[in-house]
Formats: sequence, structure tokens, C-alpha cells
Amino acid sequence: MWQDLYKAAFYYLLKLGVPQADAEDIAQEALLSTYLNLDGIQEGKLKAYVLTAARNKYTDYLRKTKKDVTVSIINVFPQSTFSEFQQIENKEAIKKAVNRLTLNEQKLFYLKFILEMSNEEISSYLKTNSNTVKTMVWRLRKKLKEYLKEEEKS
Repeated sequence: MWQDLYKAAFYYLLKLGVPQADAEDIAQEALLSTYLNLDGIQEGKLKAYVLTAARNKYTDYLRKTKKDVTVSIINVFPQSTFSEFQQIENKEAIKKAVNRLTLNEQKLFYLKFILEMSNEEISSYLKTNSNTVKTMVWRLRKKLKEYLKEEEKS
């Protein structure tokens, strides 16, 4: 379980543009913080808590080092994800479609399809209602399907 949470935090930090060595350290700090506060975490919200802790630790790191924040666009997709997108052979089309999304939509895509978080976990992470997340995911899927259809035509 802790290894999965570490991987989720680590890859999340990499997608935020954190260098690999720093991402390893920050992910470890996030897990330590989570472990120390384990009693106060609601059931089913552990992954969201770890990701929030990782984001906060990264913000602290930036303040200490006074580095600029850079967010990278999703470029690498694990083979085990994309339950509904696995049927598409051309992953370049998916990358292009995801790159056309807004930054917030890319974050939602990453949380939902790469980290495979539930709507409740995402709502906790984004500090919003789970019905709002459900609507956002539905709109995201619709937009991606439109982009993929456009890509097929060209």
C-alpha cells in the first residue's frame, strides 16, 4: 500500500515538473507526513491526502529554494491505464488530444485516468463536490472524444 502511495506521489510530482531527485525526496516527506497524521485521515481519502501533502511539500520546497514553478504536459502514459482508451492503437493521438486540454483538464485527466482515483478522492483533493467532479469527468471525456475524432479525420 505505501509503495503504491509513494509511486502515486512521485509520478504526480514528476508531472508537476519536479526534477526526479527532488520528487523522490518530496514524495518521501509526503508519506512521512501522512504516516504521522494517519489517525486524522478520513477513511477512503488516503490517496488524496498523500497527493495534497506532496503538493504542499513541493510548494514549501519552492519557497525555500525560490525556484520557478513549471508544469509539464502529460507525455508518458503507463500501459496499464486508459480503460476506455486502450482500444485506440495510436497513443500519439491521445497525447495530442490531452495536450490540447487546459491545464486544469490535464490535471483532472491525470488524477482520473493515470492515478485511477475515484471521484470522491478527486473531490477531496480538489476540495469540491463529488457531483461536480463527476460532471467535470463527463465533460472531459466528451472533449477528448471530440479531439480524437478530429484527429482521425486529419
